Amino acid sequence: PCAPGDIGSRIAGCAACHYCVGRTGIIVSAGHSMASFAEAKAGFDAGIRYGTHLFNAMPPLHHREPGLVGALLEDDRVTIGIIPDGIHVHPALVKLAQQTASSRLNVVTDAMAALGMPPGDYDLGDFQVTVDATTCRLPDGTLAGSILGMDTAVRNLLNYTGCSLAEAVATVTSTPADLLRLAHKGRIMPGADADLVLLTPDCHVAMTLVAGNVVYDVVRSA
Repeated sequence: PCAPGDIGSRIAGCAACHYCVGRTGIIVSAGHSMASFAEAKAGFDAGIRYGTHLFNAMPPLHHREPGLVGALLEDDRVTIGIIPDGIHVHPALVKLAQQTASSRLNVVTDAMAALGMPPGDYDLGDFQVTVDATTCRLPDGTLAGSILGMDTAVRNLLNYTGCSLAEAVATVTSTPADLLRLAHKGRIMPGADADLVLLTPDCHVAMTLVAGNVVYDVVRSA
């Protein structure tokens, strides 16, 4: 299978496109879309199985027209991405999403190349992005990616929601692996890839292994 790719759910003939693309093994994602609730559900029926960064680049939830947000939260067939940096999504709504769809939630960072770099101006494709201590913005102030690290994202999810460590870790391991149908990823079990991250009690990275080989050790790096 291929990584998810966005297709807007309001393009003419999109349902047929979703169906045909899905049959090739490509996972189709709904995002950057003005789709109504009914249009989103039709897309899910046609094979959409992911929602790109819930709440961002889609209309807000409305009690008379739930839209794409409502459809993603309501439909158990769809895995939902969310950016828990406290900027893209308010912590209370991160908690709501986790409580509503905990087994389908996929924490993502939406990080750009400026992650780990000092504040300044950086390129994001054809756009110039200004990065400060917490955000990445276009000249008009629009958010453009993030500088959120995955370990920080997991810590934020724990702090925002009160979920268990196992639930938080699943959002970045087994849940995305299941979406991509990668049985050898995202789990610690015989036959799985030995790609491991060892965490400290406060969920900072202590060691990283790829295929069983240590590629990062906080003690050696100190």
